[in-house]
Order: sequence, then structure tokens, then C-alpha cells
Amino acid sequence: MIKRQLKKSNTWLEDNRFLVLFLSTLLTLILPAFFGNGKLSEIIFVVTLSFLFIQSTVVADVQKSRKHLIRVIVISMMVLIWLKPVGFDSVYVDVVKLAFIVAFFIFVESFLIRFISKSKTVDINVLITSINVYLLAGIIGASLAFLSDSIYTGAYNFPSYIEHRVFAHYLYYSFVTMSTVGYGDITPRIPETQTLAYLISITGQLYVAIIIAFLIGKFLMQGDQKNKD
Repeated sequence: MIKRQLKKSNTWLEDNRFLVLFLSTLLTLILPAFFGNGKLSEIIFVVTLSFLFIQSTVVADVQKSRKHLIRVIVISMMVLIWLKPVGFDSVYVDVVKLAFIVAFFIFVESFLIRFISKSKTVDINVLITSINVYLLAGIIGASLAFLSDSIYTGAYNFPSYIEHRVFAHYLYYSFVTMSTVGYGDITPRIPETQTLAYLISITGQLYVAIIIAFLIGKFLMQGDQKNKD
């Protein structure tokens, strides 16, 4: 009975892996914001990010020979992100951790984009994945901003009411920049972070334009194929 239920659960997770990844990304982006800027918010973020790491490896169609290496990398990242909540705070650990996060999600993005490009039809998985690529790009942008702030002193201007900087602040900055809203409460101060700002902005705008054109073109081709059949 238990084996049957586990098999059904595994089958459901496999069939809905893109949806679960999307929900994992949303939880990582949204949930920590409702727990303030203290330790609890940091722990919630680490928990949701850990789940996002795990689900990303499920979605990424990695060759069997590389799966062991990916698992080792994910476990290493999870250890690194848990060091700060348990009391081990180090700038060097933050730099390594953020570099790992950037590299890992770029790796995941490459698989998601490949999945979209190889899909013959525009179904719910393609639409969800297209949105998720944008959301993960925002996390990459936030990680790069946090990384820059960890390396360069005074890389960003923060408003006076933000006393303790957490990852959620950089997520906010990344998505505001990607969408070119630009509220101006968090601003880059040095050439390196100013360059990063316009690269994030350009990436966000180009992705939206390209993916919409791509999906519409694929959808029209799909309709033409049905008419021929």
C-alpha cells in the first residue's frame, strides 16, 4: 500500500515537475517577505531556496554520468546557505555561496530554455517554464547584486529604514530593475554595479520580447500544422 502511494506520488511529481518548480520559485520569492527582516525570515528563505535547489535538479535533464556531480554541488550549496542562519557569518562564505547560486541557476536556465525551444507545441508546461525562466533570471540578478555588494564597499545606496540587508532586498532591486520600473530607493553607486543594473534591465526586456515572439510563432506553426492535418 505504501509502495503504491509512493509510486503514485513519484509519478505525479514527474508529470508535474515544471509546475512544482514554478511553485518552488514563487515560494522562494514571496514567502520570506511575510516574516520581516529578522532571523525567521532568513530561515524561511533558506528552507524555500533549499527546496528550489532540489526541484531544479529534478527538472534539469542531466546525463546519468553527471547526476552524481550535480547532487554533490547541490548538497554543497545547501550547506553553504545554512551556515549563516546557524550563526557562522563570513563575507568569504557569502561570496562563494552567491557565486555558486549564480552558476547553478544559469545551468538550470540553460535546460529550461532548451526544453522550451525543443517543445513542438505550446502547452501549459511551456508557458509555466517560460515564466519560470524570467523569475529565475531575477534570482540570478539578485545574487549578482548581493555578490557585488559583498565584494565592493558602498556598492549600493540603501534607504535609511533598511538597517539589516537581506537577500529579499536584492530580489526587490533585481525585479524592479528587470521590469525597468526603477523606484530609485535602492540605487547602484559605483561603475561596476551601474553596469550590472543596465545589464539586468536589458536582459529582462529582451527576454520578454523574444519569448513572446517565439511562443506566438510556435503557436501559429502549431495551428498551421493542425489545418494541414
